Amino acid sequence: MVENLARFARALYFDIQSIDGVKPLEIWNGLRELDEPFEKASLIKNLCKIVVPLVNEECFDRGSSDHAGLVERSVKALYADLCKDPQTLIFNDIPDPPVRDEEQKQLYLAVKSGASAAVKRVIAATRRKSRIPSPDRLFDFRELRVIDNELPYIIFTDKEFHVIHGLVLVYLWIIDIPSMFISLLRETGVSDEIPQTLEELSDSIVKENPLLIRGKKTSPRALVSKLDDKLKEGDYLDMFESVHRWFEELKERLSPRSESGK
Repeated sequence: MVENLARFARALYFDIQSIDGVKPLEIWNGLRELDEPFEKASLIKNLCKIVVPLVNEECFDRGSSDHAGLVERSVKALYADLCKDPQTLIFNDIPDPPVRDEEQKQLYLAVKSGASAAVKRVIAATRRKSRIPSPDRLFDFRELRVIDNELPYIIFTDKEFHVIHGLVLVYLWIIDIPSMFISLLRETGVSDEIPQTLEELSDSIVKENPLLIRGKKTSPRALVSKLDDKLKEGDYLDMFESVHRWFEELKERLSPRSESGK
């Protein structure tokens, strides 16, 4: 059980930061089995992956700390909406289980529609004093939609894929997605052994992150400032490719041999 928990936490940690698409069956199973901790945690992970690009597109001119707060509140709002009446919102219109591609796409679109409504509702309830762009913005993240299941399959060169993943990772570190995800698991009542194990893993990995200051978490503005300095000193594409490489090497090193050998 302990090893299963550790393996599950590792998978969550790396998947929440990947550019892989949303997994509709995990959403379906999570809503069907809200009392099962692993299923519920996987559900929250997928809701995060749907909400993040929507917040990017709606709030591209806001600072990183705004993005972080809006993502967290939007995921909670979406989760509450889905749990209120999943039968009417989801289950009545989709076969059980949705194993065919078109059925999974239908499920994804239904949840994405709900996510879009939740994001807009949360944004409308958030006051802004000014539309002046925040000084803690690094660059425009509106194009980071690579985890959108609606996008057609695109063939990237290895370099392009690595740079895109590096960009996504940097954005997710700026909004501190690991800490946010752990907080969401606790706030939605996921069994504490999962967020606790995930938190211990995340804290150990932070010390190795090459972009953090002295291996410690820092504010979004301080991290953006450090990244900005790095971008002035070196090649833009090489830096993000290096971020991807570090992350993939870390994932390989932390995976059990039985998994890494597959």
